[in-house]
Amino acid sequence: MKTSFISSLSIQTTMRYAVAKAQQDMVAAQQEVTTGRHADVGVALGATTSRSLDLTRDVLRIKSMLTTNSLATQRLESSEEALSKMFGLGQNILDSLIGIGGGSDSTNLGVARTSIQSALDTFASFANTSVNAEYLFAGINSDIKPFENVAAAGSAVQVAFDAELAKFLTDNTIASRSDMTEQDMSDFLNRMEQMFNADPANPADAPYLLTSPPHLPTVAGQDFWSAFVSNASDENMKSRITQSEIVETSTNSNTAGMRKFVLTSLISMEFLTNDISDEARGVVTTRAQAYIGQAMSNLTGERARLGLSAERVKKANETLEAQQKIIEVHLNDLESVDAYEASTRVKGLEALVETAYTLTARLQQLSLVNFLR
Repeated sequence: MKTSFISSLSIQTTMRYAVAKAQQDMVAAQQEVTTGRHADVGVALGATTSRSLDLTRDVLRIKSMLTTNSLATQRLESSEEALSKMFGLGQNILDSLIGIGGGSDSTNLGVARTSIQSALDTFASFANTSVNAEYLFAGINSDIKPFENVAAAGSAVQVAFDAELAKFLTDNTIASRSDMTEQDMSDFLNRMEQMFNADPANPADAPYLLTSPPHLPTVAGQDFWSAFVSNASDENMKSRITQSEIVETSTNSNTAGMRKFVLTSLISMEFLTNDISDEARGVVTTRAQAYIGQAMSNLTGERARLGLSAERVKKANETLEAQQKIIEVHLNDLESVDAYEASTRVKGLEALVETAYTLTARLQQLSLVNFLR
């Protein structure tokens, strides 16, 4: 008969490996209990892992689109609010113009000019509104301040306006503005309206582009608006709100409403004075009321357009959120684990580790000295 010997060291080594494996398994099981999904999806799903990856990518894409849509919604809401304030300023100007009527009282005229200048100054500040470091009314030039300080005394636009007036008087052999007739004033305002709306790309607008003189050669051939008032792009910001839908989510300061608002303010500040005839001033008042009415109508139209875009973004979000829920349900079916089973496995592994620790401690206490005494 042969007796075999088992080293206590080999037993301890085997036990140590068992403890290390149990601890590793316990970490994975605890992770599954916490997250509710497999610790190693690739091992658990095998051939269906690619489907899990596709669904996960779809969820991330939808979340990214929802984040982009939230920024677009913020831009739309801020733009609508600014346009609403601009509309209110237009109403203030209209009230001032109606208030003076056909009167020539210098005090009333001065109050009206001051009120209109203040409205224009506030209008410019709204036109330069920025959100998240992007100018709302700059079109795609969102990093460029879109509106010049048109209300300040001696601003570039007022100097240019005065230059056009001086040229008009010279070309028509009119000694001074006080000598302008009703027809003269009407002709000048018609020209300024054409200049404010001129498009350099339209050959028909060539007669209304800037010339040198009365302006510097550097601006010759440009339109009045982009040369002295606006730095904005005509192209608005666009956002992809779903995988197949793109909408405009901004406006710009080149719209007709913006142009008419500034034109109204300039002619009112320039001509609501006592140094022109009552007939000529009457033309100015009538035109200014018509222009500001058109400006307010256009501002309302822009608000309505942005409101429709905001509604489309809202509907898109609802659709995306529904898609996300559906995908997450399928993804959960693939990757989720039985929380109860995982918790039971953790407890079993904990018991195994504790037992291994106990056995290891007892093995370490084995010594021949204890049996030789």
